Amino acid sequence: MPGETELTSAYSSKVADDLKRNVAEQERVRSEVARLTAELDELMHDHGVLLNLQQALQAGSPESGSRIPRQKAAKAGRSSGAGKTTLVELIRNHLTASSAPCSASEVTTVLSEQHQDRRIQTTVVRTSLENLVAKGQARRTKRGSSVFYTATDPAS
Repeated sequence: MPGETELTSAYSSKVADDLKRNVAEQERVRSEVARLTAELDELMHDHGVLLNLQQALQAGSPESGSRIPRQKAAKAGRSSGAGKTTLVELIRNHLTASSAPCSASEVTTVLSEQHQDRRIQTTVVRTSLENLVAKGQARRTKRGSSVFYTATDPAS
């Protein structure tokens, strides 16, 4: 029927346009995530410097020749030099140890309880989980409006 082909053609065109917009939006969001990740790294560095300054001030004036070392955030999943495990490593370890898929909120709750010395935010955990998915180190599944994550097999 002529009406059905016109309708199919219109829907096909609309879907193609929607796909193009979706891809463009994904790129925009990826760019924003990269920018925010860089900003977060800088803030974490500043936080470390400020903590060192605070400790030095509380302990008394530092010796004239001493300087406060710059702390760097761990990169590429390596532990930081201070021996503190990175949040990404904690998340990956939790997913690996978990027998069931976990939501970002569940991961945040468990890690916050296990690491009370850290202030772990769900938004940061969610972004880290999505980064693990992008790297192929985690798998995302959706059930209704909920998103769950599992670790991928190291062999895959």
